[in-house]
Amino acid sequence: MTDKNVFTFSDYKAFLSSVEDTRKSFERGFRTKLATSIGCQSGFISNVLNGDAHFSSEQITGIAKFLNLKAPEQKYLYTLLQLARAGTPDLKNFIQNELTLLRDEYLNIKKRVGDSKALSESDQSVYYSSWHYTAVHLLTTVPGYQSAERIAEGLNLPQAVVNKILLFLVQTGILVENKNGALTAGNVLIHLNRESPHIRQHHTNWRVAAIQSLALENSDDLHYSTISTLSRLDAEKLKAEMVRLIESYVETVKPSKEEEMVGFTLDFFRLIKK
Repeated sequence: MTDKNVFTFSDYKAFLSSVEDTRKSFERGFRTKLATSIGCQSGFISNVLNGDAHFSSEQITGIAKFLNLKAPEQKYLYTLLQLARAGTPDLKNFIQNELTLLRDEYLNIKKRVGDSKALSESDQSVYYSSWHYTAVHLLTTVPGYQSAERIAEGLNLPQAVVNKILLFLVQTGILVENKNGALTAGNVLIHLNRESPHIRQHHTNWRVAAIQSLALENSDDLHYSTISTLSRLDAEKLKAEMVRLIESYVETVKPSKEEEMVGFTLDFFRLIKK
């Protein structure tokens, strides 16, 4: 998936060049990877994007697959290619009308369902594969962390890892890179309920992050672990207090200005199984 909306373009080369410009910030070798995916030399990609040559129908289909475009996007990109290769004014007008119909159909759907879209199941699997994805995502909301270099420094992660994550976040629309290179929230909804197959991994991710923070020996961090025996009544009392703490945490975080990023994990569970 790409954050560039193909329906806003009237030329397929301009669309691909725009996608390449976006990826340059996070990934090298776009043309080489594109060429490999459609079975040609990278030099041919340059000849097409910078010259008068055109891709074949088979190649543009492979490019759409490489970019993970959805079916309506694939059809629109394919039709843009046909427009570029059209040899007569009548044929060009016919294809222009086809593009208008495809664009109108897209806009009508957009009006019905809005801009927001849910993260696909496969993309959720990637997003929840490590705490790094959520951390990089949220850190972009903190002023001063608008580049891969600053994010890598702030999270103490290799920049190559951060680049890979940012590319994913931009491709899926979770983040959008504006003209100045700043990263802002996209129109993708991320919601994880208790029934989600990813909820266990989500909890595991942040407990792994908490364990890793122990090695940093930061005096400002707070870690507490213990095992206790107590009455059932007191156990229920403590659990209720922790629930109130969580509610207070959520109420405090919602209106709070983005200046710092913290991790919060809470475990309170019975060790004697009934």
